Amino acid sequence: MNKANKEYLYRLLSVPSPSGFESKAQKITREFLRGTCDDISTDINGNLISFKRGSGDLKVMIVGHADEIGFMINYIDESGYIYVKPLGGFDVNLLPGLRLDIHHGDQIVRGVIGKNPPHMTRGDSDSPKLKMEDIWIDIGAKDKKDAEKRVSIGDIITFSSQIEELGDDVLVSKATDNKVGVYIAAAVMKALAKTQIAANYYAVSSVGEETTMKGARTSSYKIEPDIAIAVDVTFTSDVPGADKRKFGDVKLGKGPTLALGAAVHPGLNQMIQDLAKKHKIPLQLEIAPGYTGTDADAIHSQRNGVATAVLSIPNRYMHSPNEFISLTDLDHAVKLLTELIKILNDKTDLSR
Repeated sequence: MNKANKEYLYRLLSVPSPSGFESKAQKITREFLRGTCDDISTDINGNLISFKRGSGDLKVMIVGHADEIGFMINYIDESGYIYVKPLGGFDVNLLPGLRLDIHHGDQIVRGVIGKNPPHMTRGDSDSPKLKMEDIWIDIGAKDKKDAEKRVSIGDIITFSSQIEELGDDVLVSKATDNKVGVYIAAAVMKALAKTQIAANYYAVSSVGEETTMKGARTSSYKIEPDIAIAVDVTFTSDVPGADKRKFGDVKLGKGPTLALGAAVHPGLNQMIQDLAKKHKIPLQLEIAPGYTGTDADAIHSQRNGVATAVLSIPNRYMHSPNEFISLTDLDHAVKLLTELIKILNDKTDLSR
């Protein structure tokens, strides 16, 4: 990964963009792509769509979603403790003790997620399965009036998490789900900046995947792509206790994964596998029998149907402040999809 691309990735991961509030992340991608494509536009939902004109009629989009999981302030009690509702899915038992950033206008207010310790609970000593209403955020306020001087109902909240590299390849950060998909779509556009292509290429940074999938649905309706590749993250099974009979065999640093299943296009998948083999790009396989849990679910049946694939980056500890990804996996995904765009043209066979 070159210096400019890594700087873009770090900026993208650092900026807050919980679902429905992605504008700061979109601004960074727009700046990165300026001068590399024929057009960059934003639609009414906040999708960022960059476009490189090809010599033919075939249209292909690569989409990653810019939104990360987060919270919104729902209630402030008389003691100044803050209660929230989630933007996206969480394992609530993971949350106690974590530091959070509350975004109040242009200010960041630091808070810590609290809950009663086991010593203060009655009955069974085992920790119960928590619900969102069992936890609160403590900003050190004296009371409700003091808290309301610093935060408001509806303020958005993200994990307070720094980016680090462990060893030569592993990057640790919040929001790799799915800023890495946005990064890959944009990096492919940049790699093709000086290349003549036949297909019309759209790199889409979509919004709302964690909550509504509105971004993928509306951007694909507008573009009407013949081919779409949703780039997201996927669970790894290279951790203690993971049942590979259930989750398959997916490892960090062994290449991106290609989903096989009912929602994706077998001919497009075969094309991707053949390219990976030709260019000696490592590629792992995973099974998605029905819905994929990605933007592809909103795209593949759009209008008359779209030949869709799902390429994912292995991700340890997903939906946590410390997600692990491999930088090499990112590079391999960019290389594979760049080579794919280069060979697509009006004669590409998408028949079933």
